Amino acid sequence: MEKDEAESDKKTLILDAATIVLTQKGLQSFSFESVANEAGLSRQLIRHYFANTEELITELCDYLTKGYQDVLVTGIVEVSQVERLNFFLDFFFGVDEDHPMPDNLEAYDGLFAYAVGSSSVKKRLWAKYETLGQVMKHELAIAHPQLSGPATEELSFMFVSMMHAHWSYVATLGYSTEHNRLARKAFDRLIESYVRESPTAPSMEGPWSRDR
Repeated sequence: MEKDEAESDKKTLILDAATIVLTQKGLQSFSFESVANEAGLSRQLIRHYFANTEELITELCDYLTKGYQDVLVTGIVEVSQVERLNFFLDFFFGVDEDHPMPDNLEAYDGLFAYAVGSSSVKKRLWAKYETLGQVMKHELAIAHPQLSGPATEELSFMFVSMMHAHWSYVATLGYSTEHNRLARKAFDRLIESYVRESPTAPSMEGPWSRDR
């Protein structure tokens, strides 16, 4: 058991270091050497756990997601069922001071850039964001039962795409975090427009469909 825990601790140290490199230095500086230097470990040890950078970044997708899930679960147990949608939106647009977003948002732009040439990372990101979309679709349906299935499907896709683009501007490009409230309120207005118009026919077939 102690050996397993030591192995887990080493992998966590490596994944934490990889997150820091992506967050602070970007994908252009990402390598086994930069991760090893950040972690205070040898490149040989990094290779013991990960055969190549693609394998490391693929696992990093899961590791970063778990960090967000841990914060979300903590917040969910503190709010009532009817307030869950507001909590989700406050959290993901960075306006919930009691449950702040993890300080590694720039890393996601690094993951997306790497996904351009990596089918494994692209598939992992597809799965993560589509799961988030399904969770949001569920919460929208609970908070606004008058919304049709196509409406919640479209809103869930708009939420995920809007949220990711928002953090690319704020976290990666350095726009003021005051825009968090702007984006949060804008999504409320988007929901209100769907509730008001109550569309039953989808704007497109399968908002989460992919061309490649």
